[in-house]
Amino acid sequence: MKKKTIIALFGLYATLTVVPTTAQIRPVAYIPNAHSHNDYTRNHPFTLAYSLGFGSIEVDLFLRDGELYVAHEEKEITKERTFDKLYLQPILQAFRNAEDGYLYPDQGQLQLLIDPKTDGAAVLQVLTKKLAPYRAYFDSKNNPKAVKLVISGNRPDAADFAKYDEIFFFDGELQVPYTAEQLARIGMFSAPFPAVSKWNGLGRLTEPDLKKVKAIVDSVHRLDRKIRFWASPDTRTAWYEWVKLGIDFINTDNPTGLSDFLRTYAQHSYQETAPYAPYQPKQTAKQGARPKNVILLISDGAGLEQLWAAAIANRGLLNILNMPYTGYLDTRSADNYHTDSAAGGSALATGVKTRNRYIGVDTSGNHVPNIPDRLATSGIVSGIVSNDRVIGATPSAFFAHVTERDESDSIAHGLLHSKLSLVVGGFHPAFAKNDSTLLRQLRNQGFEIQQGVDRITEARSNRILAFAEDQVSREWDKLSREQGAIKTDYRMIEDAFEPAVRFLENKSRGNGFFLMIEGAKIDGGGHGNSMPFTVSEYLSFDRVVGKALAYADADGETLVIVTSDHETGGLVVLDGNDKTGQVLGSFATNDHTGVPVPLAAYGPGAEYFQGFVDNSEIAQRIYQLLEPEN
Repeated sequence: MKKKTIIALFGLYATLTVVPTTAQIRPVAYIPNAHSHNDYTRNHPFTLAYSLGFGSIEVDLFLRDGELYVAHEEKEITKERTFDKLYLQPILQAFRNAEDGYLYPDQGQLQLLIDPKTDGAAVLQVLTKKLAPYRAYFDSKNNPKAVKLVISGNRPDAADFAKYDEIFFFDGELQVPYTAEQLARIGMFSAPFPAVSKWNGLGRLTEPDLKKVKAIVDSVHRLDRKIRFWASPDTRTAWYEWVKLGIDFINTDNPTGLSDFLRTYAQHSYQETAPYAPYQPKQTAKQGARPKNVILLISDGAGLEQLWAAAIANRGLLNILNMPYTGYLDTRSADNYHTDSAAGGSALATGVKTRNRYIGVDTSGNHVPNIPDRLATSGIVSGIVSNDRVIGATPSAFFAHVTERDESDSIAHGLLHSKLSLVVGGFHPAFAKNDSTLLRQLRNQGFEIQQGVDRITEARSNRILAFAEDQVSREWDKLSREQGAIKTDYRMIEDAFEPAVRFLENKSRGNGFFLMIEGAKIDGGGHGNSMPFTVSEYLSFDRVVGKALAYADADGETLVIVTSDHETGGLVVLDGNDKTGQVLGSFATNDHTGVPVPLAAYGPGAEYFQGFVDNSEIAQRIYQLLEPEN
C-alpha cells in the first residue's frame, strides 16, 4: 500500500497507512457508559459501535502465525478479519476525521477493551509492535485525546503489569488484592453477572440481589474506578436498572438499541426537585346540588400516563388526585378514532361531535352554538384562558366556527361575534394585519386590549382581550442538558387564574360564570416525546387545579371539572420513585392516540361527571346544571 506522512493530532509526526474510505464517519453523539460487546459478530465491528457513539468497544483477539485475528473462537478465524483491518486502521481514520483531535463530540474519549483469547503476554508483545508507529494515539496516560487501552481476558498477572508499556491498562478482578502500584494500572473492573444473580432482565431484581449488585458497584467506585458486568441481562428493563445503579459501562450485544436508549434517556426521564403540597379539599359532596359557576380545566394532550408521571414526580401527590368524582372521557372525533385538538376541543365546547380540523361546526359544516354563546342567553358570563395562542384549536372552539383549523384570519375574526367577556392567550399575527383593523373592530365591540394579566381586574370595560405569554426557558429540554436542570421562569395560566376569576365574578352580577382554562403545552411534550416537557407542564396545570379547588371551597357554588381533549405521544410510565420524584417513560408515537383520558370533578354537580363519558356529553351536562329548568 502507498504510504504518506501526516501530522499527528497530538502534534507529533507519524506514518499512517492509508486505507480506502468512502466517507468520513463521525459519531452521532458521545455515550461514555455504552460498552459494545461481541463486536466480532459484525461485518464492521468498530465502525458500527463508534458511529453510534459508544465510549467503550470490545475486541476479542487470537494470535496465529504472528498476526492478530478478531474472533470469539479459534474455528471462526478468517484471514481477512484482522485487528489491523477491523480496528487499527478505522481508529486511525477516525483520528484523521477528527477536526479537534477528539474522536467524539464533547471531547469524549474512546476505551478499547482488548480480550486476548490466547496467551496474553504474546498478544501484548505483538500488539505493542503494531501500535509503536502510532503510540501517541494510544497514550491515554498523557493525552486525553488518546484511545484508552484496557487488557482483559487472558491478561498478565498483576505482578507483571509494570513490564508492559504504560499505554496498556488492565481489567481488574474483584477478588484480587491489588497493591497501590498495581491499582494504578487498573483501567476498570469487570465482573461476571451470573455469579451475582440469576436475573434474566425481566421484571425487577430481587431486593437481596439488588443489594449485592449495589455493594459491588459501590466497592469499585470507592477505588475511584469504573465497573462493567459481563454476561448481564441485555434488555431495556435491565438498562434502566444499570443506569439507576450507576454501572459505568453497560454491556450490550444490541448497540443500536442501547445507543437509542441512552441518547434519549434524558429526554424520557425527569426528576422534580421542587415538589409542592396539593390543596386538601374541604367540601362534603351534596347530591343534587346545582352550581352557579363552572370552571372547566383542559390538559391538552394529557392521558392517564401523563397524570401519573406527574404524580410520581410530585412525590405521589397531585391536586387532581384529591377530586372525589372520577371517570374517563372518550375522545374520538366523528370521522376518526384519533381526534385532533380542533374536533376534540369543539366537542367539549359545543356538545357536538365533529370532523377533525373542524372548529365549532357540525359534520356538515353548520355552525353550532358553544358554551359561552349559549350560556349568555341565561345571563351567565364566560371567559377563556390558554397558554396557547388565542386562535389555538382548543380556545378557538369556544368562539369560532370554521371548517379548517388553519384559517387563522377567520378564527380571529370569530371573536367579533362571540359572547365571551374574557379572552386570555398568546398573540397571533392575524390580529396585526391591515394595520390592526381587527383590534379596532374588537374595541368597537367593547373589548379592552391588554398585554399580560396584571391589569385584568382593573379593567373598566366589560370585556377584555389580554395577550399573555409563558416565559419558560426550554434549554433544559435539549438532550445535552443536565438531568433535572430545569429553569422555570413564568407560566401564565398559574398567574392568570385569580384575576380571571375575579373579573368574571364582578361582571356576572350574581348570575354566575363559566371559565375554561387550558394547559396547552402538555401536548407539546407528547409531540416532542419529552418527559421533562410533559411532566413540568402537567405540574403547572395541576397547580391551577389546586387554585380552582381552593376557590370552589371558598365560594361554595362552583363546580370544577378537569379533563383533556386527547392523549398525545402514547406515553408509558416504565419506572418511577415517588420518594425521589424520578420518573422514566417511553413514547409510542409523536402524534395523538385514541385512548380515553381522565375526567375528574369537584363541587356541586360533580356527580354528573363520573364513569365513562363521551367528550360531547361535557357541554350537555354543563347546560343541565347551569341553564334554568323549564
